[in-house]
Amino acid sequence: MKSRITQAVLITTLASASTLALAETNMSGGDDLAKKLYLGGGLSYNTVDSPFGGGSIDATGVQGLVGLDLGHHSGGISTKLEVGYSQTDDFDNTNQNISGLWGALVAEKSLPEIDRNLSLLGRVGVDVGDDDGILTGVGVGYQLTNELQLRGEFINKDASNQYMGSLIFHL
Repeated sequence: MKSRITQAVLITTLASASTLALAETNMSGGDDLAKKLYLGGGLSYNTVDSPFGGGSIDATGVQGLVGLDLGHHSGGISTKLEVGYSQTDDFDNTNQNISGLWGALVAEKSLPEIDRNLSLLGRVGVDVGDDDGILTGVGVGYQLTNELQLRGEFINKDASNQYMGSLIFHL
């Protein structure tokens, strides 16, 4: 059942993204859309707290994402829409892992008073995989070049927490 739901969400997400891409291309020319898209990937350390106390179990993981810059606003804030897939290794002493699709709205605030390349990130979204439910997160980004950004984030999902290091490539 969960597999069919994941497939349906994936198909809907891809259809929505391609429709958005076609509409954007027709409205403003294809070059503008390419400037708004970015790809990313990262490594994560994931923990699940025991519901009965006594500590937590952990696992490493990977993640990939596609993002669309929705626009820049006053005060150095920009908004983005991200869709991705995450996968963990098996958690300590179990044969269990967590994988699935997720989508999130991300707000990024530049911090030029500290460093012109530094920014603060906040996210809210939904995970539709094994750890389905609302996700929230905070982190920092550092613009290495015009095309490359390094991110460090803490993401809280329904049953797990992620400490994520990512590299983002703007097309």
